[in-house]
Amino acid sequence: MFSKFMLTILLFSFQVLGVETFKIAIYYPQVPPYMYAADDNVPQGVVPELLNAFFLGQPYQLQYVFENRQRAELGVYEGKYDATVLAAKWTIDASALLFSQPIVNHRDFLYSLKPLQQNLANLDRNSICLRRYYKYDALNNELDKGSLIRVDSDSEFDQFNMLVNQRCDLAYMNEHVATWLINNHFSTMVFHRNNVEADQADLTLALNPKWAGLKQQLDIFIKDAHRRGVIEKSLTQHMKKTK
Repeated sequence: MFSKFMLTILLFSFQVLGVETFKIAIYYPQVPPYMYAADDNVPQGVVPELLNAFFLGQPYQLQYVFENRQRAELGVYEGKYDATVLAAKWTIDASALLFSQPIVNHRDFLYSLKPLQQNLANLDRNSICLRRYYKYDALNNELDKGSLIRVDSDSEFDQFNMLVNQRCDLAYMNEHVATWLINNHFSTMVFHRNNVEADQADLTLALNPKWAGLKQQLDIFIKDAHRRGVIEKSLTQHMKKTK
């Protein structure tokens, strides 16, 4: 694991030398195990570990900025940020961005405090806790016709908390995020999950087109990290209970 001390030294050295900055927007509220921060606000998780290692071999200063989902994407289009973490299918205009090799396979499931109907088509007037500013293509039909009633929240933690407090009937989120939350915040609760994912996507780094050359190197790095099992090991490590 990349040490926080080495990261601090690396960033200080780049500042002294006046090296060009690569600014990546990562989500706030946070999305463990993919990207989050401890009490010292140092970014950690699968994505920061991967990027920290990659940028050790690059002549750029890596800078993280905590940002909400919507402003992060818009910032990459505008050039305010150089990259953010996205899947192509979630974006406003995929043709305006470059997408890295997949970092992880992102699968979404429904969660409930009661046994679930396995078919979305069988749901009837259920309220569902979703994350604000997120697009949910798999739920569009049900949301449009009113069989699912959207209740927005600011984080996945809030989604589960609202579910536990009966402010919605269902929650819909990524399997790894849900497992992390159950391990670390909701270990006394019993959640039911549908058997088949409702949707899946490749979680990638979405880059501003100015970084086409760097993307080629990043793709090679990600492929090699998968080949050596580095990303899978990082994901397993960050899924563990932290307390």
